[in-house]
Amino acid sequence: MKKFLLTLLSLSFLVLASAQDCQPNEIYADSTNGVYPLPYDSIASPNGGISECAIIGQTYDFVFTVVVGDTFKFGAFAFPLDSIRVTGVSGLPVGLNYACNPTTCSFSSNTLNCAAIYGTATAANAPGNYDLTIEGEAFINGSPLPFPLTFPDPNILPGKYTLKLLPDDGTPCSTTDVRESLAGQVAIITQPNPSAGLVQIEVSSQLFGKFSFKVVDLPGQPVYNSTVELTEGRNHFDFDGSQLANGMYILILEGEAGRLSHKFTIQH
Repeated sequence: MKKFLLTLLSLSFLVLASAQDCQPNEIYADSTNGVYPLPYDSIASPNGGISECAIIGQTYDFVFTVVVGDTFKFGAFAFPLDSIRVTGVSGLPVGLNYACNPTTCSFSSNTLNCAAIYGTATAANAPGNYDLTIEGEAFINGSPLPFPLTFPDPNILPGKYTLKLLPDDGTPCSTTDVRESLAGQVAIITQPNPSAGLVQIEVSSQLFGKFSFKVVDLPGQPVYNSTVELTEGRNHFDFDGSQLANGMYILILEGEAGRLSHKFTIQH
């Protein structure tokens, strides 16, 4: 029993250390203010959300990258930003917690940071979906008091962070829904990836007909919108991304049968 407790304590320490030593994903370095991955929203961020399921009785670790610029936007208003501090994450299953890098969870303007959900969900939890909310404060230059904030928030960015908790590792982890309903019937390849400008797109399809073809940035703002005609087999298109800023973008094909998204990166 003593050996078991020591092993459990060691594992808990390792998970905590891993969470506190989280590293932000550098691919978001040139992205706009936000928490990445973005919350899932069928329109604004169809490829967002928490992509990994937690399992009762097993260790869990999921990292968010936090990009803080020099301006805080809330609805139609913009304020000069000094820093943002995370004060909590509500909705977590019992046994899961959060940690940040830096450990104070205070992020200065114009920095790239991270926060992690970590721990072991206990049997006190019911399996299912848990909607999470990040709570914090924005410190505005010239203001004596912080501005309370929660994320997701429709005034900042719509969507949800839903953590799926499974009863055991024999239950399939599926975080996709109708937004990826073309998977298995349509496949997308982009070359080169990253691209300095011209993106060659190959779509292998078992379907045919007209599909909307759009490209959005990570916050979900459209940068290109068109219609393409797919035939069964391989289809080839070119997309000129030379005028886009460096960063990650999402290509979305959508038709009556559903939609499929694909990430690619522009790096000049």
